[in-house]
Amino acid sequence: MSKSIIPDALYLLLLMWVVQGAQSFLGLELGSYGILPRTAEGLWQIMLAPWIHHGFWHLLGNSVPFLLLGWLIQSKGRLLFWEVTLLLVIVGGLGTWGFGSTAYHAGASGVVFGYWAYLLADAYYSRSAKNIILATVTLALYGGLIIGLADIRPHISWIGHASGMLAGILVAKVANGVKAK
Repeated sequence: MSKSIIPDALYLLLLMWVVQGAQSFLGLELGSYGILPRTAEGLWQIMLAPWIHHGFWHLLGNSVPFLLLGWLIQSKGRLLFWEVTLLLVIVGGLGTWGFGSTAYHAGASGVVFGYWAYLLADAYYSRSAKNIILATVTLALYGGLIIGLADIRPHISWIGHASGMLAGILVAKVANGVKAK
């Protein structure tokens, strides 16, 4: 089986750029497809929210860390990347849905925080040399990401960041607990 030299995170990132391009160039407003906490509508939109952004600057801020951290996870296995991504979208999205402010929450930053936390927590739980190296690279690249949890500006979904981070820790803990048995 050959390994793809193109990280799968790039395909998801391209999807985000296509969605943002459609919003901007076709005059669409897809922000209302983000998570609206504690509503039935918001619950089913958990799967849509990470791929929708509130403008090019919002998307640009998520693009490089999404790609790099996703690629680090995929370096451990392609299937693992997809499993982690799906679980982060669902678990992080449920956290945002349950505890977020009464506004639409959209964007990939919850997944970015989830990737970051997953890589760090996986090293902690597995204690493998490879995972410790990946965690070290993660900290070197994005050690300052933790400051994003303190960003409580009204237009920033800090609960989305926190939910993504907690989801990343939970996914790593469960994955390592399952492996240990």
